[in-house]
Parts: sequence; structure tokens; C-alpha cells
Amino acid sequence: MRKSFTGPALAVWFVLSGFVPVQAQEVAVTPAQIKALGITVVRPEAEAKSEVLGLAAEVMVPNNQLHVVSTPLAGLVESVLVAVNEPVKRGQILARLQSSALAEAQRAYLQASTQRELARANLDRDQKLAAEGLIAESRLLSTKAGHVDATALLAERRHALKLAGMSDAAIAGMQSGSAITSAVNLKAPVDGIVIAQMAQAGQRLEAFTPVYTVARLDPLWLEIQVPLARAAGVREGAAVRVPSVDAAGRIISVGRSVTPESQTVMLRALITTNATKLRPGQYVEAAVAAAEGTAKQWRVPNAALLRHETRVLVLARTAKGFRAVPVTVLNEGATSAVVSGALQEVREIALGGLAALKGQLLGIGG
Repeated sequence: MRKSFTGPALAVWFVLSGFVPVQAQEVAVTPAQIKALGITVVRPEAEAKSEVLGLAAEVMVPNNQLHVVSTPLAGLVESVLVAVNEPVKRGQILARLQSSALAEAQRAYLQASTQRELARANLDRDQKLAAEGLIAESRLLSTKAGHVDATALLAERRHALKLAGMSDAAIAGMQSGSAITSAVNLKAPVDGIVIAQMAQAGQRLEAFTPVYTVARLDPLWLEIQVPLARAAGVREGAAVRVPSVDAAGRIISVGRSVTPESQTVMLRALITTNATKLRPGQYVEAAVAAAEGTAKQWRVPNAALLRHETRVLVLARTAKGFRAVPVTVLNEGATSAVVSGALQEVREIALGGLAALKGQLLGIGG
């Protein structure tokens, strides 16, 4: 038989169903009914900090701390000297290659050096002849242009050797008569950790092929996905925590666009405290401090939450009974949850007997 609702049951059914006329905001429940249903009450606790909790975040390496070590020239990987997860120092040799292109670049440099010396000698000679009036000025200008071209070519060849990994001392030694070499040393550009290796010994590589990725892992970034509805109170500079490892930092940017599929906003935080306890690529839960003036948060027992369809409510105690107050669950733990809502004036909410009260109010109880 279908039940009809009257009095308090009908009023609260309106509240729970989303049809909330003014007269249904408060539902009268007598002390005898409270006792009969075994209803108990509890005081909601205001959170000392207003935080957006339980946010999904990914640990990232800041862009300016990532360095890719590539082959400057085509060649054969002769040996790899470090592996993933090893710490390295700036200037440390990571791998050695054999490259015929390096020998060709050295030969071209020595040839350019000889041409520059010849151009310098020609310029000195023609300057003396021009001073004595023995040659036309046009010839002197042509000789000067040849010297400029030879100097520029030498600088270009020297720069090519520098890109190939040769030091100034090695280039100077080659000019003084050292033998031409085909060995290329790949060196670490910074102090850091090897986080990726993309080549193996014996592999033939083209020029500019990545071999290693070296990163500095302190500080780190957190890229945090925040639901649009919960992002309103977050500002740049807000404190961020990763409770699982006690890491902390601050928001450095707040996304201006929304991801269409998930309706989330991306926050980027710089983690400066205990960043070494995090690992790039790791997924964690983060807590972000909300700005002053945003909705306050309250901790309530999970048993005090009344779920109906897509809504979450608590029943606030009033002088005459209870009234339903919509809340938003920000973080739910094993026994309690952090919620936001209009609970500033609420002193007590229903706890024990809530299921029975809901059954009575919805007309499904005895």
C-alpha cells in the first residue's frame, strides 16, 4: 500500500527531495520522538585551517631543472658510464662516442687557422706597401676583407668544436701539434640525478640524438587538479601540503582555463620542504590553503551525513526539532569528514538514530 506523508514527514520529504518551500525549512520533532528514535546530537568542529583537502596531484620536475644530454655529432656509442638513478656532478663524463665527424671538424678548424694566419700576413704586408704608396687603396681594402672572412671562418670552426664537447685547452693543444682525435665525451651539464637513459653501448646515433636526461630534484613541482567549484578560494602564494610525506610549498600559478572533460583547474605548486621525499611521476593527495573570506570548513562524523540522491545534508538541531542543511564534502576519512556549508550558527547536528529518522521522515519506516 502506498503511504501518504503528513506533518513533519511531508515537510522533510520536500527538503530532501529538493522542493523546499519556506514553511518546510524547519521540521518539528518532539522530545518524545527524539527519544523513541534514539537520536543523538554532536557539535560540528570548525577546522583551525581552511584548506581544500584531498586534491589529486602529480609530482613534476621544474622545466628549468631538466637537462637533456644529446650527441653533438653523429657517431658510435663506445661506452656508457652512468645509469638511471645515479647522482652526477657537473662536468662528469657520462658516455663516450667515436665520431669521424669530429675528426673532420678538427681538420677544418686547423685549415681555417692556417688561412687566418695567411690572411693576417697578407694584411700586414699590404698595410706596409700602402703606407709607402706602392699599392692602390682598393687592394688594401680587398686584403682587409679577406682577413675578416678568414677570422670569421676560424671562429665558426672553433664554435663547432666547442659544440662537439672540446674544451678550450683541448683546442689549444690541437693547435700546438696534438693528434686529431675522434673521441667525443658527453658530460653532465649540472649536478643532479640521471632520470632517463635513451641509448646503449654499440648503438650508432645521428647528431643531436638524446642520450641522457639529468635533473635536479629539489625543489619540485606539484601539478594539482582542482574541481572548478573548489578552486574559487585558491590564490597564488597559498600554502600547499602533502600530508603523506610532510612536504610543503606554495602555489606559484593558478590555471586560467578549465579542462572540459573533468571541469578542473590546474594549480602549480613549488615544493621546497621535504621535496626529496617525493619522486617525479608520483601521484599524491595535496591540501591547499583557502584564501581568507572563503567558505569555512567543519569536521563532522561520517555518520552525521545524510545522503539523498546527489545531495549531502546534515540535520541541524533547532528549538523545535531539526532542519536540513546542504553541505559539500571536501574530504572524507575513515570516521569523519570535512565539509563546507552554512553551519556558522549551528550548535548541534543529528548523529545517532539518523537512519531511523530518515526512514520515518521519508515514510519508509514502521
